[in-house]
Amino acid sequence: MSSFTERGGWWVVIQFGLFGLYGLAIVATGPVAEGIGLGFARIVGTVLVAVGAVAGIWAILLHRGTVSVFPAPSEGSPLVAQGPYRFVRHPIYFAVISGTLGLSLALLRPGAVLVALALVPFFMAKSEHEERMLMEHYPTYRDYRSEVRHRLIPWLL
Repeated sequence: MSSFTERGGWWVVIQFGLFGLYGLAIVATGPVAEGIGLGFARIVGTVLVAVGAVAGIWAILLHRGTVSVFPAPSEGSPLVAQGPYRFVRHPIYFAVISGTLGLSLALLRPGAVLVALALVPFFMAKSEHEERMLMEHYPTYRDYRSEVRHRLIPWLL
């Protein structure tokens, strides 16, 4: 059995710290005052939450119970390359970013928007670490990586 550190446990600790900070930003900061254009922000936010929920649930179901919060691949887990994995290599991270940003916009919480945006560089770094382990674990991961260019956000990152 691998150690906490070998499995990428410190990435998980930082991730949950960011989630805690996000939760604090949602409950401890007030919304911006209603104004022109904020109805649009609420609509965009709601759409982002829905898109994130669909992508995340779909990606998790494709793993058939082998998904983990740790960046190290679980023993016996298949390399998933269908569904949302055809558009982005880390759709669960995409789902978290989309959902947190969307909820922040829907609730008009600017502090939470900033924390949600901070998840982007965090997940870029975590996924880079994770992809090194995936290339060691799955011989075909390099091919998959070259076929699916975007790591976190389809058609963007």
